[in-house]
Amino acid sequence: SRMPDMASVMSVLQAFQAALELSAFEFFSELALSKVVAHQDLQRPFETPAQYYALLEFEQPDEAAMEKAMALFEHCVEQGWVLDGTVSQSVAQAQNLWRLREDISETITPWTPYKNDISTVISKVPDFLAEVEAVVNTNYPDFDIVWFGHIGDGNVHLNILKPDSLPREDFLSQCSKVSEMVFA
Repeated sequence: SRMPDMASVMSVLQAFQAALELSAFEFFSELALSKVVAHQDLQRPFETPAQYYALLEFEQPDEAAMEKAMALFEHCVEQGWVLDGTVSQSVAQAQNLWRLREDISETITPWTPYKNDISTVISKVPDFLAEVEAVVNTNYPDFDIVWFGHIGDGNVHLNILKPDSLPREDFLSQCSKVSEMVFA
């Protein structure tokens, strides 16, 4: 699903969790997707970019489960939480959609990413992400942030990419200051 903001991601999570047995609910940012598509020879799932994407997986024991999921999806679109979506029609298509999420770590390795795995109360995730981005953007405006994670349990992966022009040692020392701010 293609989503306008983090609050929408959380609303979709709540709507689907309340009605279906989800086996996965992953999210990632546009920067994460654009890096993976460019470097792993994968197709963009949607032509138009959005701020965030979510990948949902659920058991489909019968047709009714799929009908319920489609009704939920339509409800989320009506609410403005979802801009667009796609359903895998085959195992191969599902595997390609999963690669968009699973290949992020490998893809960003050349940027010497500074990684932090953070867990917070699920309801606080949107505010937390916004606060972290504000701290990083204010102090280090040339740092790019790649977000992804298992949003269903409040676990988010903060990855800051090293600017090409910045020496590794300087980057790591600046990131340790970011860590202090994030933990505060």
